[in-house]
Amino acid sequence: MVSKVCLRCNRPLKNPLSQERGYGPECWKKIQQHVEKRQDYPLPCSISDPIIASETLAEISRRARVANRKKCDCGKSLVSGEVKTYDHDCGETLAGFSHPQWVYLTCPKCGYQWAYWKLRGPSLKDLSEPQSTPNPCEVDMSPRRLF
Repeated sequence: MVSKVCLRCNRPLKNPLSQERGYGPECWKKIQQHVEKRQDYPLPCSISDPIIASETLAEISRRARVANRKKCDCGKSLVSGEVKTYDHDCGETLAGFSHPQWVYLTCPKCGYQWAYWKLRGPSLKDLSEPQSTPNPCEVDMSPRRLF
């Protein structure tokens, strides 16, 4: 992909390398710093059964490949992106994990983390295990008549 303007700040790109990356030198530094910073601090991920969690992530990866969004804003295909999760109260309840998980896919080029729901992929509801405690984000909070 060749871009004539920076995908981050919209300034014109003159350098061929910058045009190929899609980012000017200053924006590219900021993106790289952001990616390195995120890699230094891995987020917690509560796995209750490593084998089942691995199978669940493999299925999510398959579903992400058929999602409606195929490319990152940087122009790179998301097909080779890595699916990851971390503990999140409003995340998906998934088999193999003891806490709800926020599911995202990382762009292999720029490192942007795409939330699974932004990919508009198939639902993950069928990948959950029955839980004794409900996910607080899935509790019905609609008003009820008291009389």
